[in-house]
Amino acid sequence: MSIIKSFFLTFFFIVNVLYANDIAYSFHVSNEKPYEKEAIFLEVNLTQVDQSKVMLFKFSLKDSIEYKFHQVGFKEHEKYHDLRHEYTYLVYPKKSGKVLLEFEMRKSITDDDKVAYSISGDRDNVKGLEKEDIAVALKPLILEVKALPMGIDIVGNFTFEHTLDKIKTEAFEPINLKVELKGKGFLSSFNLLEKSNSYRLFTQSPKFKTFHTKVGSSSSLKWDYAVSSENSFTLPSILLKAFNPQTQKIYDLSMPSYIVEVEKVDVSSLLDNEDYPARAKGIDWSFWSWAFSYVVVFVAGLLMPRDFFKKQKHVMQSKEAILSAKIKSTKTHKGLLDILLLENNMNFSKAIKALEGVVYNNEKTSLSKIKEMI
Repeated sequence: MSIIKSFFLTFFFIVNVLYANDIAYSFHVSNEKPYEKEAIFLEVNLTQVDQSKVMLFKFSLKDSIEYKFHQVGFKEHEKYHDLRHEYTYLVYPKKSGKVLLEFEMRKSITDDDKVAYSISGDRDNVKGLEKEDIAVALKPLILEVKALPMGIDIVGNFTFEHTLDKIKTEAFEPINLKVELKGKGFLSSFNLLEKSNSYRLFTQSPKFKTFHTKVGSSSSLKWDYAVSSENSFTLPSILLKAFNPQTQKIYDLSMPSYIVEVEKVDVSSLLDNEDYPARAKGIDWSFWSWAFSYVVVFVAGLLMPRDFFKKQKHVMQSKEAILSAKIKSTKTHKGLLDILLLENNMNFSKAIKALEGVVYNNEKTSLSKIKEMI
């Protein structure tokens, strides 16, 4: 309420100008001697004086590096031949010294006949309004802006809140820090915590919100941090110097430093005594000797002529006796398996299956019992 009173009663700075007796202008600024980044309110009124014409207005503050502005209000009195506009701006000077508020304006003039012609068509036959556009040169308003006290970071009336979820943690397990700056005044986004060799800092861009109204700007800036480390570390303290132009007082926005204790993990507890997957075993030469014997038999079959086997018929007749002798003399499951596989005889399939169970799957079947299957 005090801001509104000051806007309308205390700091009025009024300029009235008449141009060619057809438009009247008035400018009202709430404070012509503000501090840097202090909110001021500018009200602009445009009134049509020559009511014999049909007029249109287009008006705005010019963009400038010396100030920042937001239009927070607009009213239009649309009475025919009696046009009136009222604009309200929220302005923040961005430098000290002399600051010029500059304007750009265009007035458009037409008459009743041209207006009647433009609205004579239906919605499918819109006719453009013929008018004369005239740029209007307006004198700037001069602000004498006061410099801020040395070392000021924030201008306005703000509060500073912070929460840390814990000060004891395990190695590489993050802690969460939330910080919020909120209040009324000039605020823009900025980084708060710097990176450090003592810890790892995880964050995103701060969340910035602001609302501009006829009583000023309400803003908030939120930071979310996750911090982790292998060893104990210290989060640094934060100190922001703030200045309230309304009370002309300096105040502190601060967060204390935090010592975070990190419990180290016993590395030996993370190790086990078993290998997954199991280590590779030595080369099984029996497999290779078995494969080599197959190759030898295959090559011999290709090289030896058929009549050779005829001449050796009497030898083949004693093959079964030789095989029987080999089987009887074999002392190991693995040896017997090699002999039967070389025979490639389906009659031995049951015995081969039993031998494979013993050799490869550690099954318990006696050698004599398997020989009985042959």
